[in-house]
Amino acid sequence: MSARGRRRMLGGVAGTLLLIGICLAPAAQVTDAAFTDREYSTATFRAFTVPAPTITSCTAVNNGLGVFQSVTLVWTSTYPATGVSLTLTQGSTTATVPAANITTTGPATGGVYTHTAVLTQGLLASLLTNLLGSTTTMTARNLLAGTAWVSTGVSRQLAVGALGIGSSCT
Repeated sequence: MSARGRRRMLGGVAGTLLLIGICLAPAAQVTDAAFTDREYSTATFRAFTVPAPTITSCTAVNNGLGVFQSVTLVWTSTYPATGVSLTLTQGSTTATVPAANITTTGPATGGVYTHTAVLTQGLLASLLTNLLGSTTTMTARNLLAGTAWVSTGVSRQLAVGALGIGSSCT
């Protein structure tokens, strides 16, 4: 065979192999976008929950005739006076005790403040319409300054008997 014939034969074999290779190759996949991201990373985070205060005492005071006079609620918190609130709920009515009626001392050891609210019959009557023969829920909460974050509330119940006689705090 001549050199020219060998070149033709080699060209034919190469062309045939190229056609076979094209036929055996997988079909191209249709895609909108494809990429490879070789970055691998790990991260950790912690969620923050505003801690609830701790009620240390609740004392209802009756006069010598047994008529309700006031209730004193004491609670501790790591938050200062600007970071606490006290609400009163009776039925569907809720009122916020003014900050001026909450006295704060501390911080004591461990950064704990003590908050005391003395709620007289007159103050309660001005915030809630009917005190006699009712139960009022007093709820203390911590507030995270500069945010809308609020702790869960801790509550005590003030029960005042009919005609204001016989009150208790539980």
